[in-house]
This record gives sequence, C-alpha cells and structure tokens, in this order.
Amino acid sequence: MKTQTIQLKKPTKETLIAIRQSAQKFAQLLKDRGISEDDIIAEFNAMRKQARRDAIK
Repeated sequence: MKTQTIQLKKPTKETLIAIRQSAQKFAQLLKDRGISEDDIIAEFNAMRKQARRDAIK
C-alpha cells in the first residue's frame, strides 16, 4: 500500500505575522472576558465526551 503525501507550501512572512496578530487578539479577547485556556480545554473535553455518549445511543 502506497502512502500518499500532502505537499504543503511554506507560509509567507506576511501570513505568519497575520496569524500571530490574530492569536494575540484572540488571547486578549479571552483575557478580557476572564476565560482561561484551561476553561476552553475543559469545555472542549466535555463536548467530546457528550458527543461520544450521543454516538453510542
């Protein structure tokens, strides 16, 4: 069986700058609303757990 390879283009400097700026804005929005990274992870895990329960039914 042959493994398929996906070729990815290296992001441009401008793209990396835009991603970093977006991440900083997102981090500030979370901070302003009192939401931590742990809160996001906990909610994500709870949603996955519920989705698995729903899939079993």
